[in-house]
Amino acid sequence: MIDTDYDLLRNEVKSELINQEGRYNPSDRDTNVRIVEDIRKAIDAIADGVIPSATHIAEVAIATNENLQIRDFIMGIQQEKDINYVGEYISLLGNVIVKDKAIPLATIFCGYLYQTEEIEQAKTMLLEVLTLNPDYPLAKLFSRVFQAEWPANEFAKMTQQLHSSVVDTIYAIETEEVTNDN
Repeated sequence: MIDTDYDLLRNEVKSELINQEGRYNPSDRDTNVRIVEDIRKAIDAIADGVIPSATHIAEVAIATNENLQIRDFIMGIQQEKDINYVGEYISLLGNVIVKDKAIPLATIFCGYLYQTEEIEQAKTMLLEVLTLNPDYPLAKLFSRVFQAEWPANEFAKMTQQLHSSVVDTIYAIETEEVTNDN
């Protein structure tokens, strides 16, 4: 785990969340593509021991709350990046974002724990998420998956299928625009 002053970063992120509130447009393809690319770069940076900026963390927190494509992209990013660095990235974000903005990331982290076969920790954390937001659809889905005792590798297959679909969707709009311009 990266050594950082979590209290300082938490305060910087809180300030950035206030600063960015209401500015994100979930329909802005260019912004969404940039956020996806920034997430990839941030995970690479985590692997090098570099912590993402408060600006990046706040932007991802807002985007995961307002755009299912960005949330689902993060849920499957371990298809592209080392799962341990993905887990470290999601954990870091979840530890410095205010709780009401961290629900999507905390839920995704439960999925990460499940895939790495830390089943009991995943279930415990999911209960905490459901306590904060009992109606959050992804958390309710994960609860059913966990209760059905899906094998961790089947859960990973589900995220793989979802990830490729999400990536295609995020980048498809760009391809369509290029095709329509010609």
